[in-house]
Amino acid sequence: MADTSEVVRRLIESDGAIRSGLGRGLINQRSLARYIQNSAGAEGRDFSVDAIIGAIRRYPIDQSVASHQHIGTLLRKLTMKNKIADVAISNVPEIPAALGKFAAQVDYGRGETFRIVAGVESIRVVLDEKNLHRLATTVPKKDVRQTVTNLAEIIVSLAEVAEKTPGIVSTVTTELAMNGINMIEFMSCVPELIIVVDEKDALRSYASLEKLSETQKG
Repeated sequence: MADTSEVVRRLIESDGAIRSGLGRGLINQRSLARYIQNSAGAEGRDFSVDAIIGAIRRYPIDQSVASHQHIGTLLRKLTMKNKIADVAISNVPEIPAALGKFAAQVDYGRGETFRIVAGVESIRVVLDEKNLHRLATTVPKKDVRQTVTNLAEIIVSLAEVAEKTPGIVSTVTTELAMNGINMIEFMSCVPELIIVVDEKDALRSYASLEKLSETQKG
């Protein structure tokens, strides 16, 4: 069984809101201890509130916040584009060739979007809504599992050292989760992170990541 410090560490590091609140001195430690006791299952119930408070006080919150802030400084540039679609396609033998044919028609010079994430059973394609009709002439309708429109794409450009820095993806995704934002797609292609969200969440997503970057730099 994990000791008190380990249980407290796991919960704080998995919850960005708690970590941020502790770092700013906004969380009552006794209330947090009761929350940990109730939410940690059998492990938490084996510890007294006072033991958990002691573990909270020993947790290196300043070090954790400093690491979070350092990652914020690595977010160099944000760009956003709307009218994006996400298409799920069955990963059957003829699809890669069909998508290769479609890719040859994409005008990257004019800023058109075309991204692929391949899984075992399906392939996800992110593209401009205006090009859906062209995709339909290339990929058989029977192989299209789902099409989601009215999306936006946010590209986070990172500093060169980001590739050797742990915790970047978790920091970015936690920031979005803390703001109640659901990611439709997430692609990591360091030095860029590509995030697809519903258009209604686009401005809020952009603002939360911009705040993460600017606050940490300040």
